[in-house]
Parts: sequence; C-alpha cells; structure tokens
Amino acid sequence: MGGNIMEVIDKETKEELKQRFEKEMKRKIKLVFFVVDDMQKCPLCPATKQFVEELATITDKIEVEIHPLDSEKAKQWNITRAPTLLVDPDSGYKIIYTGAPLGYEAAGLVETIIQVSNDSSKLSSESKQKLKNLKDKKHIQIYVTPTCPYCPRQVLLANMIAIEAKGVVTSETVEAVENPDLAQKYQVQAVPFNVINGKTSSVGVQPEEEFVEAVVGA
Repeated sequence: MGGNIMEVIDKETKEELKQRFEKEMKRKIKLVFFVVDDMQKCPLCPATKQFVEELATITDKIEVEIHPLDSEKAKQWNITRAPTLLVDPDSGYKIIYTGAPLGYEAAGLVETIIQVSNDSSKLSSESKQKLKNLKDKKHIQIYVTPTCPYCPRQVLLANMIAIEAKGVVTSETVEAVENPDLAQKYQVQAVPFNVINGKTSSVGVQPEEEFVEAVVGA
C-alpha cells in the first residue's frame, strides 16, 4: 500500500484494500472519529473524515462513528483535540490517533485495523510473556509526521503492544506538526519520538524486545 493517501483512496488502492480486508479481517471493528467543522481550527479534519468514511465503504467489517469535539462522546473518552481517531474502543482497546493518520501513517492504520479485527498482536512469544502479567497502566506516545517513512513501523509496534495488553496499555500516535504544543513539551526534533508515561523513552524505530522491555519497566 502506498504512502500517498491524502484525500481520496484511489481505485487501485481500494481494490487492493478490499482484497486484504476480505481475506484478513476476522470480525467487525469500529472507528470512532472526533471532528470540528471549522477548517481554520482543524484544516485536516475534512480529509481525515473522508479517508475513514472511504475505508468503511470498502468493507462491511469497518464501521465509522463520527462525533463533534464538543459532544458527550468526546467527554466520555476524554478527547480534547481534533482530528482524533479511536480504533475499536468499545472492545476495550486503547489505540488513539491524535492528528490525521494520513500520508505514510495511513498504511500503519490499515495494518492496525486488521490486527485489531483478529484480536492478535503478532508479537513474539517472549514479548507476549513479558506483557502477560502487566497490571500498571502504561501510556505510550509516538510522535510522527505524515512524511516520515519509518514512523509507521514504530507506531504499529506500539499498537501491537496495546493490542496484546488490552486495556492496560494505551498507544497514542501524535502528529507533531498538528500538535506543536505537545511536540514542544518534549522538544521533539526527530521522529519517531517515543514517550512512555510522560517521559522521553527513545528516538527512532526500536527493536521489539527493547521497546517491550521499556514499556514494562516504565
């Protein structure tokens, strides 16, 4: 899948995704999207809304729910920024995209959707064992930009950890350009920039074993 999905998924990519979704998705999942209508406040909201809605037209295994940022649903999930996307939160997963999952991040979102649909993290048996008895809540933030070709790998790893440690680990992808205040807080100068429980953990794509260890030990 290419990394250039911005506003419309082209016909060729739709066909490719249709085949993948039919073959690889096991159960239906829900994407919950929070939006503001003011283009000045949220210039990427329309493109992101269109993107997630088009994903739902490709397969009946993806349902999209759209809510205004000032809605009760946003308060329920403690969402304060738009665009924000939650991946299947009703099933207990805590996978959040704060900012538009466009550009290269679109491909990582597709992989995440498929894995959530299968309730399978695809982590190694060693990683699964380390996460098995995790009780303390962990919050991973991966700072990315849509033009970073390496970021989706790190995001997917964080999401895989959140799938395995369902409800215990929150994986949040933060688009740095759209959220400059958050990026400035951690002095993000290179991406992917990895934060665990509010503390800088590492920069760059991390090996699975090392990153799982960092999450467990945080």
